[in-house]
Amino acid sequence: MTEGKIRAVFFDRDGVILKPIVMDGRPRPPHSVAEYKALSGVIPSAKEVVEKVKAAGFLVFLISNQPDIAYGVISKEEWHDIQNTLAGVPFDDVFICFHRRDDNCSCMKPKPGLLLQAAEKWNIDLPNSFLVGDTKDDVGAAHAAGVKSVLVRQPYNEVLSADVIIDTLSALSAVVE
Repeated sequence: MTEGKIRAVFFDRDGVILKPIVMDGRPRPPHSVAEYKALSGVIPSAKEVVEKVKAAGFLVFLISNQPDIAYGVISKEEWHDIQNTLAGVPFDDVFICFHRRDDNCSCMKPKPGLLLQAAEKWNIDLPNSFLVGDTKDDVGAAHAAGVKSVLVRQPYNEVLSADVIIDTLSALSAVVE
């Protein structure tokens, strides 16, 4: 571990912490509170897993691309209502990219901007940290930032590879011990 730096686990939101909505074989975030509630929202083990990761000495962050407000698919109020359901999950901080894909920002995954922002703010030891995701963009952001990629296996990502592949979020505890 790099002297004075802290290890972290970065969690993607949709498909990892929140149950994914799959349309045409691709995951997407909920576009309304009603749609979110129909899925039963937060993956049951999410809070427990985040607590275990924290107990193992890691900082934990939520990082997510959320361009749907910019695209006009969901209102800011509905997005906040969905996001507020995560209040019980003990993240140390949250980093969200609200940009559109064509904005060409540095923070939208697969670019590493969100992870680099967190690393600067929290003195993160990136080479000894993990990003837990479910898409190619998550794996790409992990590699671009120099963190280990952990892919939560879903039917829509069976062809993807990562540094570590787990079948359920609960299996993460064994990875970070």
